[in-house]
Amino acid sequence: MKTYCKGLAVRIAGLLLLSLSTGFAVAYQKYFLGGFLLLFLAGITYDLVRFHRKTLYSVRRFIDAVRFSEFNVSFHPNGEKGLSEDLNREMEAAIAVFNERMQSREAEAGFYDLLLNRIDFAILVVDPSGRIVWINKKAADLVGKPQPRRLSDPAPDSEELFAILREMAPKEVKILKRQSDGQEYNLAITLVPATIRGKAARIFSLKDIQEVVDKTESDAWKRMIRILTHEMMNSITPIISLAETFSEVGRPDDPELMYKAMQTIHRRSQGLIRFITNYQQLTRLPPPKIETVALKEMIDDISRLLKAQGILFSCKQEAELILRIDREQIEQVLINLLRNAWEACAGQADPQVVLTVSSDEYQRPLLSVTDNGGGISPDILDKIFIPFFTTKPKGSGIGLSLCRQIVTAHGGTLSVASRPGEGACFSIRL
Repeated sequence: MKTYCKGLAVRIAGLLLLSLSTGFAVAYQKYFLGGFLLLFLAGITYDLVRFHRKTLYSVRRFIDAVRFSEFNVSFHPNGEKGLSEDLNREMEAAIAVFNERMQSREAEAGFYDLLLNRIDFAILVVDPSGRIVWINKKAADLVGKPQPRRLSDPAPDSEELFAILREMAPKEVKILKRQSDGQEYNLAITLVPATIRGKAARIFSLKDIQEVVDKTESDAWKRMIRILTHEMMNSITPIISLAETFSEVGRPDDPELMYKAMQTIHRRSQGLIRFITNYQQLTRLPPPKIETVALKEMIDDISRLLKAQGILFSCKQEAELILRIDREQIEQVLINLLRNAWEACAGQADPQVVLTVSSDEYQRPLLSVTDNGGGISPDILDKIFIPFFTTKPKGSGIGLSLCRQIVTAHGGTLSVASRPGEGACFSIRL
């Protein structure tokens, strides 16, 4: 810039000096000298205009290079060097920096594009208007071809998938069954809101979880068979033992012994029938009958019902909620959770059970049942929703499992958080 400023200053100074000299020559009637100086003045004026035009031309080329990402330009056309040489050199240095950064970003973008197209799950990025702004190869293969540009115009085989995408809420998980080449698989669909380049966007991920489902299903069957076997053996073993005893001694002459044996057989038979009835209840849960329910009214009814049974709880209602639920089923869930919470506080001098009604960060209904009981041990915390698992002497082990099934059938989640000695909190998100 020093050479540029120096050249500009010399030309302006020469222009001023020649202007004054020409003025003096004309004032003292030195017309020949004045005409000669006037020619010099015209020449230096032309040189100043040419100097500025050359500089403006270089600046315009620099701006165009940045605007159109043309970073292979040179500011020394035909090898000519002028008074703006230092300015040209600085613009070339700036272009080189832009070029290096652009190449680095292109390489980084290419790396991430390759990475996102090689991963084994589908990704779609959608703007608030429903336009698909980016999609990886896995997602393109999944939605079919020709690839749709909006969520409102799905391919023929993707109508159900796109209907789910349009209706999904953040952090919600949907499972969709699809078929491909005669094989059935399950897709887990999640949505994460994001801001990309200052604009809101929705990022959908679709993961094939069929292998996980198969393994989980196999583990569940093994666990269920183990539980069924255990319960049936507990009931059948004493019956078989008594039968063997009677077969060995023949017809017993002691009526009291016969009476006690019949009592044992009756008791164990009833236990087996009770177990099978509970199992049927767990596996034959009817689909929810959805209706509009005022939550406050439902909670008041639950409060009156449990108060008659000596179970007390307080309610903190942070939001007035109107829900679309099966009232009987959700009512049963809350009654089970509140009753369990009250039983957990049995050893407390001041038992406290609180039902909190609010909305989560995505404005979804959130119902929480909190108690100040002894809490749940970490080694059984992940087992409490397993069917027939119970720590109560007379418990059936289906209550919490049934609650979770009901909430899941409503499209929600039932979770628990607890530490020993600090009580427990069961949360329902609908």
